[in-house]
Amino acid sequence: MRRPGAVGGLIVALPLALCVAGCGSQGPSKRQQAVANITSDTAVLEEASSAANAVIRNNMDCDTVNAALPEANHKLDEAAGRIRTPAGKATLESIRAQVRAIAQNCPPGDVVRQQPPPP
Repeated sequence: MRRPGAVGGLIVALPLALCVAGCGSQGPSKRQQAVANITSDTAVLEEASSAANAVIRNNMDCDTVNAALPEANHKLDEAAGRIRTPAGKATLESIRAQVRAIAQNCPPGDVVRQQPPPP
């Protein structure tokens, strides 16, 4: 079974954001801007999440992690400048924290992290 990714969480939040944007006395232009911001963030996060998933998916193979890490960090840095919403920023920081934790467990030169023996 596949777990929903960070982008999935943002997509689930879209209907709620649309309701909140439409419930006030704001005109249609603010609502349209909110939808445009969410749509933009979804596209930006999809690209960054894809690069980060290469690190997260291979977290037990430090050789692969170290090879994928520069591109993941580059994509996350690019995305940080293009995110428009607070929810998008929180999602990006969550992805970045996962990548950072894996990077700390895989110092350069560490090829394969060993699993601890079962209890």
